[in-house]
Amino acid sequence: MLVAFNSLPDHSKVWVYQANRILHETEINEITDYLSQQVANWESHGSPLQASFKFFYDKFLVLAVNADLQEPSGCSIDSSTKWLKNIQQTLNIDFFDRSIAYFENETLHFFPVLEAKKQVLAGKVSAETTLLNHQVNTLSDLKNNWKLKASDSFMKKYFV
Repeated sequence: MLVAFNSLPDHSKVWVYQANRILHETEINEITDYLSQQVANWESHGSPLQASFKFFYDKFLVLAVNADLQEPSGCSIDSSTKWLKNIQQTLNIDFFDRSIAYFENETLHFFPVLEAKKQVLAGKVSAETTLLNHQVNTLSDLKNNWKLKASDSFMKKYFV
């Protein structure tokens, strides 16, 4: 059952997906139409899931589920990844991009995860650089821990 994103409780489970490029408004609208239909009918073991989704920075899709009402099953989570694979086939948008997102002068930039040390050594990323942490698990985490300093992330080992 599709609900307003902001109506979900803070302890709702979230999945953050990063597109391989900035999305155009028409693409976001098309994806929104498609996902609205899918999420409205999303179930776990025959019971409806109270869920929603939201785009951030025209590049990130956050899918959220209120697990208090019904815990998402492995099969229901698999079905959500199938939706994103369908979008990839239809619109050529890959939501499984694993680049590291960071802010520089309030502008988002990206680099491959394997280049993390190189970015630090080149001075492009410092301990104070704000990264986006896609490992958040709840809406509360998304609100409070999605943006974090590089020194508080997996990259902290490069600043010792």
